Amino acid sequence: VDQSYDMHFLTLFNGVMQHLPSIVPPGSDLAAAYEGCSDEEQQLVQNLAMFFTTFLKAHLGMLEKQIHSDGQMQSKIEATLNLVVNISYVSDNELFKTCLDYWNAFVCEIFSSECSVEPFVRLTEGAFAFGGSNGAAAGLQKPMSKKQLHSGILSKLRLLMICKMAKPEEIIIVEDENGNIVRETMKDNAVLVQYRIMRETLVYLSHLDHNDTENQMLEKLALQLNGKEWAWGRLNTLCWAIGSISMTMAEEQENRFLVTVIRDLLNLCEITRGKDNKAVIASNIMYVVGQYPRFLRQHWKFLKTVVNKLFEFMHEQFEGVQDMACDTFLKICLKCRRRFVMLQIGESEPFICDLLRNIHTHTSDLQPHQVNVFYEAVGLMVSAELDGTRSEEYLKQLMTYPNGEWQKIISQAHQNPLSL
Repeated sequence: VDQSYDMHFLTLFNGVMQHLPSIVPPGSDLAAAYEGCSDEEQQLVQNLAMFFTTFLKAHLGMLEKQIHSDGQMQSKIEATLNLVVNISYVSDNELFKTCLDYWNAFVCEIFSSECSVEPFVRLTEGAFAFGGSNGAAAGLQKPMSKKQLHSGILSKLRLLMICKMAKPEEIIIVEDENGNIVRETMKDNAVLVQYRIMRETLVYLSHLDHNDTENQMLEKLALQLNGKEWAWGRLNTLCWAIGSISMTMAEEQENRFLVTVIRDLLNLCEITRGKDNKAVIASNIMYVVGQYPRFLRQHWKFLKTVVNKLFEFMHEQFEGVQDMACDTFLKICLKCRRRFVMLQIGESEPFICDLLRNIHTHTSDLQPHQVNVFYEAVGLMVSAELDGTRSEEYLKQLMTYPNGEWQKIISQAHQNPLSL
């Protein structure tokens, strides 16, 4: 729309904001009230979401330009964005998709503005500083960036993404309509698309403020540990969010963050009773560790502990746990295979040597398709060995048991062809 219409859109916005408090009183908890609303009231909330997300996507920049001339404009923008955040918590997925589409564009624009503005700001700050403090004062005052202007909303959006994160593709242990924990039998493509959008949004949000992202996630995890917010759904969305921001933090910060997360999840698994509960926690531990290969590659003791924990989960008979343990093991081997054939500090032999000696123990409770995944993972380890002689020996050990079983089948077939 041509800029000549800006004043008309501004008048429209001011008119809506003038009447909005009488329609949606400030401080209303729309998420709690929505279920008890009439169809007409729910339609009103949906229309508000559609109006504000569409309007802001097209005209937020124009509204921001009015802040210097209109003393109330900043509070109006903030009230509007807070309303859309409030609507985003409503338990209506179609409504959430409408809001999510806007939040993704909103956060992407702020991230892009930070990437393009900051180098210019540093350059101009240096240019005006040559005259000392007076020279700096004589320069133009640096306008508030979009990140500064919307810092409060960005923090609320991080919490929103943490609380409502969609299920990633790797998760196969889910809660059915009866509240039971079961193995997922079919992927929901709509959920996967939603996860990718939410992941992208949270990655941008994390880049904009790593510390706030870390603090909010650890606070939520602490509430799981102390039982104040313990629930399968809440733990799931939190861990899916934690997994989605891999590689967004500086390495040192990410290392500290991940150690805290895994330690707390393992503690939660120890103190929680019930096979269903432990299966949910195990699923989340496996997902999170699989998302941080950089950390695993650089911390051998932690990697070894994680893999041994996966071996424990491979003996767990709860539906879906063994599948996810094998899938996570394969994922780790894809990213860290070389570490398993190297002689690590404090070890008397490479990890793969002990693994091959005990491979039948590790796979004894697995189904045939799970054993195939396990052998594929170990095969990746073997392929990482650069010494041809050792690699050949590893391969021979790896195939000893399957070859023995095959020989038994062939021997039985010779004695009785009908056994086939």
